[in-house]
Amino acid sequence: MTLSRSAVPVSMAHLSRAFGSVRALDDFSLDLAPGEMVCLLGPSGCGKTTALRALSGLEDIDAGSITVDGVEVSGVPANKRDMAMVFQSYSLFPHMTVADNISFALELRKVPRAERTRILEESLELVGLGAHGNRYAHQLSGGQQQRVALARALAVRPQVLLLDEPLSALDAKVRVQLRDEIRRIQSEIGITALFVTHDQEEALAIADRVGVMQEGRLEQIGTPEEIYTAPRSGFVADFIGVTNRLAGRAASGVADVLGQRVPLLDGSADGDVAVLVRPENIELEPDAAGSAEVVVVGFLGAHSRVQLRLQDGTLVSAQVPVSEAHALTVGGRVALRLRPVPALAV
Repeated sequence: MTLSRSAVPVSMAHLSRAFGSVRALDDFSLDLAPGEMVCLLGPSGCGKTTALRALSGLEDIDAGSITVDGVEVSGVPANKRDMAMVFQSYSLFPHMTVADNISFALELRKVPRAERTRILEESLELVGLGAHGNRYAHQLSGGQQQRVALARALAVRPQVLLLDEPLSALDAKVRVQLRDEIRRIQSEIGITALFVTHDQEEALAIADRVGVMQEGRLEQIGTPEEIYTAPRSGFVADFIGVTNRLAGRAASGVADVLGQRVPLLDGSADGDVAVLVRPENIELEPDAAGSAEVVVVGFLGAHSRVQLRLQDGTLVSAQVPVSEAHALTVGGRVALRLRPVPALAV
């Protein structure tokens, strides 16, 4: 495949970047393996976009080093770093056709005309727009425009692909379709990629590894499963997915919660704690003498989300199969059982 290229490792080591008194990057370090897709996730202002822009060369760093395939690029201008970025806005030239938008990037790199034609055709086929080369941006949907932007980025065969919240301007259904396409294309080409998003579901769905950021630092990085099932801090547990905070007493790797014993993850606190329990790890059974009252039953397709109120007024979310939710009524009482899945105590 013409667009294929040997994947390269990327390393950002001890990066610092301050804007006045605000430290956007605070001793930030991240390594990407060749061909890996890493997603940076976090709330607004956490530094994820600054990290992406620092890698691209669009943002200077105050300290640290950035290497691509073992070569230091910290002092290299953005247009010399052999990277391509896909932005939230499609950034297409409205007076150019789809084909011209992609070809223009190749012309800037002085790619011969015959080679440009081959790359253009392959790029359009890769993103499923082979029949749209003569259309203009206003004749395309938002999802199609972002596909063109992706094709244009990949056509120049960059060493690294950077994606800055590329799906946030799209509606929900198109977002899901395009995120899966981006993952398929990235895997097919084998390019090293850094993806920035504030959407946790997006990150968990497409990344090889997810990095959760807070205040300019990586709070935790790991596979999507590791981040979700074994958070290392209350911040990560709260930010990724839905988490219940249940009062308990912890010692020796076990917590007593709601009269039950729950195993704890490494790094959990001892003493009087809040135990962070996922909704899917709570089982419900209708029981007139149960300890919780059903407040809301919400249908979410394959499962239902049930909000409960404990006797002390604490609200708890549980996730159950739709078939089990049918037996629950608002105002009815249920017994709660905590699955013996390790949880974090903070």
